[in-house]
Amino acid sequence: MRAAKVSNDLKLYGEIKNGEIESFNLLFDRYYQPLCNFAFLYLKNKEQTEEVVCDVFTKIWYKRSEIFIRESIKSYLYKSTRNAIVSYFRTKKPLINPGYDELDKKDFNTPETSLLNRELEENIQKLLGGLSKKAGLVFRMKRVDGLKYKEIAEILNISGKTVENHMNKAIKQIKLTLDQNPALLKYFEK
Repeated sequence: MRAAKVSNDLKLYGEIKNGEIESFNLLFDRYYQPLCNFAFLYLKNKEQTEEVVCDVFTKIWYKRSEIFIRESIKSYLYKSTRNAIVSYFRTKKPLINPGYDELDKKDFNTPETSLLNRELEENIQKLLGGLSKKAGLVFRMKRVDGLKYKEIAEILNISGKTVENHMNKAIKQIKLTLDQNPALLKYFEK
């Protein structure tokens, strides 16, 4: 299944290189929300998040004839987003927005996010809330976004072993949390 999606994404990008705007819109619709969620983990500001992710897609469209992607569009997009965040912090003074800790789901509403009910969201937050920032990020990138350890390592610019260590820490913490809060097991039964 994953190989089919990667192949589908590469075909889609081939169409984008040929100037097909419908294919670009499909790629945008497919990855905008996950990239916003990823960028928000660093920026903690909705406007900055939207700006950075839109810049990534804008560059892809205008530089489509210069960009060559051979393996994974998803990995390329995440890496580009991470690089755009780093560049953003270097060139612009970040806005400070205290108290805005979570991405406002209604502002980034997609079919996937609208299917999650409020209780499930709260349970997931409880489950993942005890994780360190890096362990939580690695866990989300692996389990939610479906990236491989190698892709995560490239995106975060850390070694594969470090990714594995963060994942192991996350899993241990999640098991501990589940032992202490058995009601959260419902999340895994769905």
